[in-house]
Amino acid sequence: MTVFHRGAMCVALIGVIAGTPTLANAQLEVNVPIGQGESLTGKSILSAQKEIRNIPGGADVVPANEFQEGYALTMKDMLADTPGVFAQQRWGEESRLSIRGSGLTRGFHLRGVTLLQDGIPLSFADGSGDFQEIDPLTLQHVEVYRGGQGLRYGAATLGGAVNMVTPTARTAGYNALLRAEGGSFETLRLHGQAAQIYEGADAFVAATRSIGDGYRQQSEVNNLRFSGNIGVKINDNVETRFYVAWNNIKQDVPGTLSKFDALHNPEDAPTINIVNDYSRDVKSLRIANRTVFELDNGWNLEAGAYVNDKSLYHPIFEVIDQNSIDAGTFTRLNGNYNMAGHRNEFTVGLNLGRGVNSADRYRNVRGERGAMTSNAKQIAQNAELYAENRFYVTHDWSLITGLQGAIAARDFEDNRNAANDDKKTYRSLNPKIGVLWEVTPQTEFYASLTRSSEAPTYSELVQFPVTGFVPLDMQKAWTAEIGTRGREGAFSWDATLYHARVKDELLQFTTGPDIPASTFNADKTIHQGLELGAGWQATDILSLHGIYNLNDFYFDGDAQFDDNELAGAPRHQFRFSIRAEKNGMYLEPNIEYVPSAPYVDFANTLKADDYATVGMKAGWEVTENISIFLDARNLTDERHITSFSTVTDARTASNLNVFYPGEGRSLYGGLQIKF
Repeated sequence: MTVFHRGAMCVALIGVIAGTPTLANAQLEVNVPIGQGESLTGKSILSAQKEIRNIPGGADVVPANEFQEGYALTMKDMLADTPGVFAQQRWGEESRLSIRGSGLTRGFHLRGVTLLQDGIPLSFADGSGDFQEIDPLTLQHVEVYRGGQGLRYGAATLGGAVNMVTPTARTAGYNALLRAEGGSFETLRLHGQAAQIYEGADAFVAATRSIGDGYRQQSEVNNLRFSGNIGVKINDNVETRFYVAWNNIKQDVPGTLSKFDALHNPEDAPTINIVNDYSRDVKSLRIANRTVFELDNGWNLEAGAYVNDKSLYHPIFEVIDQNSIDAGTFTRLNGNYNMAGHRNEFTVGLNLGRGVNSADRYRNVRGERGAMTSNAKQIAQNAELYAENRFYVTHDWSLITGLQGAIAARDFEDNRNAANDDKKTYRSLNPKIGVLWEVTPQTEFYASLTRSSEAPTYSELVQFPVTGFVPLDMQKAWTAEIGTRGREGAFSWDATLYHARVKDELLQFTTGPDIPASTFNADKTIHQGLELGAGWQATDILSLHGIYNLNDFYFDGDAQFDDNELAGAPRHQFRFSIRAEKNGMYLEPNIEYVPSAPYVDFANTLKADDYATVGMKAGWEVTENISIFLDARNLTDERHITSFSTVTDARTASNLNVFYPGEGRSLYGGLQIKF
């Protein structure tokens, strides 16, 4: 049975359950206002915001309504106003995401940040990640744990963790929702949700259909997504929740351009992309379960499992044809007790994951499979054991300690050439220590020191013409940070200074047109900067919000690149918005400003371009359940570059068609109705 048929069965099953008035003979629950309750497996945004206050470092909660009141498509739309996050659109739904310089030179997809959904791993077993299967319209909020604060979920990457939380029927706030959007580049998106609460259970489903031509040539999209969850209350102390997500995604790939064309002919795509129909088509089915047991003395045990069955058809320089299954289990024990008269809280967890990817490649003949060029199997296995403890020295001061031990195994089998077979195991131990001072109920100061480690992904380990694995070491780093967040009267803030000393950083550089980048270990690099967010409620009507990121990333006495800046990210990044809101109507102009163009090469001889774009959001809550919005972007039609692939030295590089142009002027509008 194919991924498509398995997904269709799940869609039908959960759709019927959510739409029927009974579930296992349960009666409708009439005494719990929908959206106002919580359950063991479904927490509200308010609970998430309270929990984030206990993190001794950079961490934020982004309510989904903040990005859903506009045209939310990419990770940039979701996290644009989050300090410390560098998110940019490459094209369509493909994004670039870097936190504190994680995966800084990654020219495609994601590394260095652990992705989760509802606390369940979403990243691939080898540590890489993808964005196409994330639907921003089906989220309740997004939790961002920068750097070592991702230990909350067992993550120990330089960038930390991003957890995307979906609603349950008890937190959704409505029984049904319909949404229609349209706009520039022939864009049309239809979205619907349904939620139902029963006496001992609840069900939530959502579906999205989207089509569009895209800003550039060869960037058409045609997507269908479905997701849902069913929660069952077994008794007062035990609740289980099942999740399903099914995707049928068809997205063309416009590719990269020269700097000149990116700035002067940004709608173009290379001829080869059009002739050979470059695209990225995904069919996937993800099923997961999370069960929470409330134990004695306020302790609770969380356990679950997941499986992601994915089919990828990806014609680019060759046709990448892959079928993968990523599966795993996880468990977390949380508790608190008194230690010598002091309150003490702890978390102990274990993550086990395994991914098997049948990775075939063929010559690309006008988007179809030609002769086979590669037939291989990629196996990745991971085990992460972690613990975090919070000891309250006083009512206001707490000491946080933690430790993560990880094993990452990689096993590669080449069915056409056994000489390429290889395997390697990476081991790491990552401690954490931090302090948190709660100055007032709304303000805290914090400091922490954490260690991170990252094993190479398969796209880095397997590179033609190298026989076997590319000899790469694990990336390691020590990160120190100090900061404060809080609110005082009309002012709110979130400020963190960090300094990371990285050893064997995994850096990539482009070797030829459309060829995946090669990777090397830098000796020593420094990642440091300032993550600043601030807000001011100036009047009952007017509010201001802004972020500023200082990205100071450079080599530390490198034999080849000395103390050069690392290519990939601008040194300064600003985003500012001002919002006027009254009687259910709002107007919010915004500015994104990159005053210092980032370097494209490690030799520091070529830069991208600085730019400023202006946008505007407007909306009206016609009634409590009906709202409309307009989202205007790049009003001045600024020609700019949002992302690029890095090279070693632009003066000698054989290929400099590495730039992704930003989209031109566009306008989107939408209507949303709740029932």
